[in-house]
Amino acid sequence: MSFGAIDLKVFHDNGFTRRQCRVTNLWFWATDPKRDTCGDSEEDEYTFIGAPIISGFDQRGRELKNSMREAFLGFLEQRDHTIISPYPVLARWRDDIHLTIASIADFQPHITSGEVEPPANPLAISQPCIRLTDVDAVGRSGRHLTTFEMMAHHVFNRPDEGREYYWIEECVQHCHDLLCSTFGIAVEEITYVENPWSGGG
Repeated sequence: MSFGAIDLKVFHDNGFTRRQCRVTNLWFWATDPKRDTCGDSEEDEYTFIGAPIISGFDQRGRELKNSMREAFLGFLEQRDHTIISPYPVLARWRDDIHLTIASIADFQPHITSGEVEPPANPLAISQPCIRLTDVDAVGRSGRHLTTFEMMAHHVFNRPDEGREYYWIEECVQHCHDLLCSTFGIAVEEITYVENPWSGGG
């Protein structure tokens, strides 16, 4: 699915301007006028490791993860998302993968194809995931790992059936509100890269 330029009201309302990353050539939105990289390039270090940019969370380690999960799920529950339990990390319902590599894998292929209804719509989940594709690179940087918890919100739109809950504008608005209001991240630290993934049906 091709999106073209992603020019959203939420960007303009919050002082973001569009520019092209000098490293990746991807288009992105930011408020910092000096920023010339998208935040997701080889030149952009993960500066938050050891120095979190979130505020309002005094915990560290597992307690921080648990608090952030609760805040994330609570935020979406207040916005009419139903919280569902995570699926197993062994993807027994799939014949193409052995491990749950992302939250969307929980709903493939049966729900994303429309074969069966989702357990809720829209929904929020915090899904433990295992990815073995990065094993050789683990430890080189903060970008490579084998297990993580994917906190996600999913909406299953069926416009041909008259069921469309929300799309890109509302999705980015939810993300922006979560990052700024719930996690206390300064808007200058945030970039939105025009590189969406959609599909998985």
